[in-house]
Amino acid sequence: SAKCMHLQLENKQGSLNLKLNADRFVVMGDKTHLTNTFCNLIDNAIKYSIDTPEISIQTFNSDANLVMVVSDKGIGIEKEYQDKVFDKFFRVPSNNLHNVKGFGLGLAYIKTIIELHKGEINLESEKQIGTTFTITIPYV
Repeated sequence: SAKCMHLQLENKQGSLNLKLNADRFVVMGDKTHLTNTFCNLIDNAIKYSIDTPEISIQTFNSDANLVMVVSDKGIGIEKEYQDKVFDKFFRVPSNNLHNVKGFGLGLAYIKTIIELHKGEINLESEKQIGTTFTITIPYV
């Protein structure tokens, strides 16, 4: 899946900025679901970018947690929808994004997986400026 991300980014002349500062990065969990979670987040970041995606991924350690931050400079999410984006089937009404397909399950799935790993996911976003997802997963 990392290969397909690179292809997607290359197709759009996008850039990926990595700051992997976590010394401890092993957590106990379901490899497939956690991998899907990050792929989905990065996929969203690419999908909701205008023109050329600029994505940054950061990891660091905080107390007993691994923290991962995925940021984009995409279309952003309006404040009124930010609480709802993790609900099943909710999709932000997109006036001009007809090329984006899906059923709105992505973030609901991601939140479920993170919470099953006793972690949490937070969202910060500003319309037309971008979106940042912060995931915190405790070490075993």
